[in-house]
Amino acid sequence: MKTTETDPQNASQDSGLFAAIDLGSNSFHMIIARETHGQMQVIDKHKEMVRLRAGLQADGTLNEKAFNKAIACLERFGQRINNIPAQNVRAVGTNTLRNARNSRTFLQQASKALGHNIQIIAGQEEARLIYLGVAHGLPNSDEQRLVMDIGGGSTEFIIGKGFTHNHLTSTEMGCVSITQGFFADDEISASKMNQAISSCRLTLRPHQGKLKKLGWDTAIGASGTIKSIGQILEVNHWSEGGITLKGLYQLRDVLIETQSAAALSLEGLKDERRPVLAGGLAVLIASFEELNIQQMQVSSNALREGLVFDTLGRLFAEDARELSVAAMQQWMHVDTQQAEHVAKTAMNLFKQAHNIWQLRNTEYNFKKLLNWAANLHECGIAISYKRYRHHSAYLIAQAEMAGFDQQEKQMLSTMLLNHRGKFIIEAYDEIDIEPQKLLYLTVLLRLAVRIHRGRDFEVIKPILFIENDTQLHLEFDEHWLEQHPLSRLDLEIEAKRLDAAGFQLTFE
Repeated sequence: MKTTETDPQNASQDSGLFAAIDLGSNSFHMIIARETHGQMQVIDKHKEMVRLRAGLQADGTLNEKAFNKAIACLERFGQRINNIPAQNVRAVGTNTLRNARNSRTFLQQASKALGHNIQIIAGQEEARLIYLGVAHGLPNSDEQRLVMDIGGGSTEFIIGKGFTHNHLTSTEMGCVSITQGFFADDEISASKMNQAISSCRLTLRPHQGKLKKLGWDTAIGASGTIKSIGQILEVNHWSEGGITLKGLYQLRDVLIETQSAAALSLEGLKDERRPVLAGGLAVLIASFEELNIQQMQVSSNALREGLVFDTLGRLFAEDARELSVAAMQQWMHVDTQQAEHVAKTAMNLFKQAHNIWQLRNTEYNFKKLLNWAANLHECGIAISYKRYRHHSAYLIAQAEMAGFDQQEKQMLSTMLLNHRGKFIIEAYDEIDIEPQKLLYLTVLLRLAVRIHRGRDFEVIKPILFIENDTQLHLEFDEHWLEQHPLSRLDLEIEAKRLDAAGFQLTFE
């Protein structure tokens, strides 16, 4: 994996370039952009129709053909981005990789092919990034917007104003999954189209009340499927100024009459879109009918643009993950004063340990991970003090937290599970990204938690010495341990816990 450290190999890297890679269920997209005064200027784009979702087998695994095709695509992407710093690259997988049973094996090979870690994001996070990308491509306005994105396996609906969303919905229907379910072997009929539309409406129905109650001034479509259908309607004069339900019905009727997307001769229809046209059209018609959409504009921006703007925010402005941590603290009534003191001590220990343990950032910021873990370690107490570390770990693993990908949540969950008590070492076997360094971070968190057991909110800055990676020695101010007998006892207990995990702790 590439690192953010400056070295001869990275000397030619362009820190002003950013890359976003979207491993969608139907196609893989990559954009390269240059940051200029906080704005994004796209300088290159590349797309390949990988059709990952079509490679899902009955047992839930990706077949060999789809697997290898995806890896080959990512090798080509990797060549294009090899001069871009790791912290400026974001690669995400969506619905198919969320659901594939062998996604972990795929991600290991895919990350190697790309040269960067690939993050799996939840449906709500996918929706947030889509809205962010679309919003940055629109003029400033007070209008309330409905943004819709049809993917291969899921469709997202977002309502927001300006750059702020106020509702996110991800539904399990997409152009590939609906095509596979209702139009197998490209057999299209009126009854099959009606069944597909009805199924999509039923999928959307639990969400339509909330969406319609919030309302919108304008509807915007933001996916390749929607853009393709919009272009077909426009060039065939079936709608003007955007997509309409009347125009969608006209396309539906022509498709049914032809009985096959492959045999359809229609201006504006690209060959790459034929295999998923019927499913995408069914999703779009169902959404127009269920939500009573009158007209939909088409956006050129989508998830990948949102990734770039989110990365710019992390580096230069507001990190959505910080807001998510604060929201979780508030929701679970965390003692923020205690969390702050634990975090400060953990940061002090990190500063002393990061060179020895080489806790340098790759695609993940270890310092931030430790800080977030310190701020969230007691969130499980709101459920029950008994086994609260397990509750904390479960909450973070399962909660929708804007800005966090699944791997980040897994790493945080593992740290919270092990921030006190006996080490559950096997939890680190599930971590694919530098598990040893995550173990080091956990040790620092454990020490900070132990030191602040007394909850007396004083500033404590012990000196940490590390030898041979596993021999730790803490030195406190004179008489501090004598004045804090509970902390001394806790550190004695901690020495035994760490010894079982292969570390030796002494203190004075």
